[in-house]
Amino acid sequence: MRKSGVSLEAVPELITRWGGLLGLSLEAKFAPSGDEEAFPNRVAVSGPDASHLGANRGAALDALQFLIHEAQGEREDQKLAYLDAKGARLFRMQEVMAMGRFAAEKARELGSHTLGALSARERRWVHLVVSREEGLGTESEGTGTFKPVRVFRK
Repeated sequence: MRKSGVSLEAVPELITRWGGLLGLSLEAKFAPSGDEEAFPNRVAVSGPDASHLGANRGAALDALQFLIHEAQGEREDQKLAYLDAKGARLFRMQEVMAMGRFAAEKARELGSHTLGALSARERRWVHLVVSREEGLGTESEGTGTFKPVRVFRK
């Protein structure tokens, strides 16, 4: 069993402090995502150096988020903080969920529709948006980190 660590409420201050130790000027605060089930506990990271976290497809942001999750000691989605630098992840969530709605529409029309390879979090967003539609199902196909998602009529 993992030991509980940093509280969710303390995460923004921790990000600002860790950023300072790395020589980065960052500010962090909780900001609503518009869909708390899909993107809970969104921590918007801004400031003069926030764009560095979003570079290289968000690799540094992913690393910082991993460290925050380790510091929190939690494994429940609803208790973890999810980082977003300059709104890039919020935009991606909205984009992927729109793709999921489009795939649902096509699946109703054609019987099924397959979306290209997506990350685990992106696949979760598609599964979530399609689960809100009656008479449709989803399944991830293949192996590896990035997998396609098939949307189909039940």
